[in-house]
Amino acid sequence: MKRKKSFIFLAIIISAFITLTGCGNTNSQAGSADETKKDGKSTIAVVLKGSDQEYFKLAEAGAKQAFEDFNVNGKFLAASSQTQEQELINILEDLLTSDPDGLVVMPSTESAVPTLDKYTQKDIPVLLIDTDLDWVDKLSYIGTDNYTAGQKAAEYLVSQMSKGDEAAILEGVSGAAVSEERVKGAKDYLEKNGIKVVSSQAADFDRTKAVNTMENILTANPNIKGIFTANDEMALGALKAIQSAGLDIPIIGIDGTTDGLKSISDGDIAATIAQKPYDMAYNGVENALKAINGDSVDSKMDSPIELITLDNAKENLEEINKILGKN
Repeated sequence: MKRKKSFIFLAIIISAFITLTGCGNTNSQAGSADETKKDGKSTIAVVLKGSDQEYFKLAEAGAKQAFEDFNVNGKFLAASSQTQEQELINILEDLLTSDPDGLVVMPSTESAVPTLDKYTQKDIPVLLIDTDLDWVDKLSYIGTDNYTAGQKAAEYLVSQMSKGDEAAILEGVSGAAVSEERVKGAKDYLEKNGIKVVSSQAADFDRTKAVNTMENILTANPNIKGIFTANDEMALGALKAIQSAGLDIPIIGIDGTTDGLKSISDGDIAATIAQKPYDMAYNGVENALKAINGDSVDSKMDSPIELITLDNAKENLEEINKILGKN
């Protein structure tokens, strides 16, 4: 009987030791997590819808400079291209497990909203840059008024055309708000001023696709006198198509990338509407930190745009090269 009691007593001691050891491990893990916060810095993540074009590189540069200037723990992530919507969603889902203090995101389409909802459910402020979404829980949108950008581009194109002329439009990714707003702005202005938009087709913001799409448009509409594209990459693709056809048609894009600016300087593309992706990302980080610290943040902040022609292309090219470290 005594031997049986001894075994019971020993089992109780071993059980208690295991329990205490397990608790010790849990506390140790929690301590490790706390270690990452001991520096007192906020963690702000910047996630972009693409990384394959210079436009995104400029936004990346702005984000990383802001990480340094505002002394935050910065995380930068990006999808391979803006047509890879599921890849962007996967990045956002994975990032959520690390519980950043704030999120600055350049989305593609409304497909990201269900994932972004998960951030706000965890009280993580979400700021959109470049691309606005019809989403009530966004803290702020920092970016271009894309309808106005389209109008401004069309205004210049009209100045290069005559009333009654035919025009073509190259759209970006189907369903992307950025593309839809730019195209709507341009089309409204062109038609209001007596220009006939005879074709408007998507080329996914891609230079190669724009070449093929423009070739098909020119075959079906040989009297086109002006071309609006929703970004500079497609403007360059359209340029290749019209040059191959031996035509001289004014083309205007949007973005203000170095390739676009070089082309304008060379007298090829007529103009572009320059955006400020560097500033958008920089201001996104700055305002995310304000939100984390409990300060008020404007729900909408317009990023300036600028018409770039042969007159000012060179100085803008120098500015972009400086940001990208090419000087």
